[in-house]
Amino acid sequence: MPLERHADLRQQSEWLNAQLASDDALVVVIWSQMNLVRLTSGIPEPVYLRISDAALILGNATEVIYLGHDGQAPVFAADLAQLPERRVLKILGHAAPECEMVNLRRIGTLLEPGQASILALARAMAYWHQNHKFCSQCGRKTHSKRGGHMRFCEACSSEIFPRIDPAVIMLVEQNNPIDGIPRCLLGRHDKLPKRMYSTLAGFVDPVENLEQAVIREVYEEAGLRVINPTYVASQPWPFPASMMFGFRASTDDREIVIDNNELEHAAWFSADEMRSFGEFDGPNTEIALPPKDSIARGLIDTWLAENA
Repeated sequence: MPLERHADLRQQSEWLNAQLASDDALVVVIWSQMNLVRLTSGIPEPVYLRISDAALILGNATEVIYLGHDGQAPVFAADLAQLPERRVLKILGHAAPECEMVNLRRIGTLLEPGQASILALARAMAYWHQNHKFCSQCGRKTHSKRGGHMRFCEACSSEIFPRIDPAVIMLVEQNNPIDGIPRCLLGRHDKLPKRMYSTLAGFVDPVENLEQAVIREVYEEAGLRVINPTYVASQPWPFPASMMFGFRASTDDREIVIDNNELEHAAWFSADEMRSFGEFDGPNTEIALPPKDSIARGLIDTWLAENA
């Protein structure tokens, strides 16, 4: 994340107003959970509108959110969530011709990581605002504060801050395979793109640590009792609002018993079998791997490298 977030200064309305009025201010646009980009020869480029070109967008925005400073330039996100598509296209036709709204999941791997992070932050914050318009305590309308990083209910003085949903994602491998060939577990459910198999994943329950969540989720989804869950890495996943905690684990069990409410299919795969799989957005193959920008793919690629 290349932006300086200025958590202290963004609480001051006078400072925020001065940033939004600055000639250096930049605006990124969100609509229907999509980001504004320019496609040049098929390569996406994030669009940062100068404040002088974004007056019509800011005037029609449901939320204007301060994201941070990129050097001397304050960067804001403008969400056009309430507008119909025809109106959005008309506004963008004036402010950003030859640009289009694109799902970040389509283009994330093609962007420089810092730019992808900024677009993801804009998308995540817009989603949070759209889903917290009313107070969970009294039901009254809430209002954006602190540059869009808090919502406030004037009726009961409740303060609402952005939240993320913690989830574990784990690569499970067999202990002591009978034929000596290492294998790991992949599965698919109906929410995955067609043909794609991935590591198992699930949300963390209340009063449960991450390791317990790994053990429970694998048993619930595949009927396997795993041991030695070991943390590997984490990844923010704003699709729409998760934090993925990646783990490795192993099991002495062999028989997979899937929960059909969770998975359509799951199986043990060797490294050689997995190397024949295609890409989820590539030419058709019987099975495809997760996208390269996902922690699931990172876990898989690391395991494949270890079993070259």
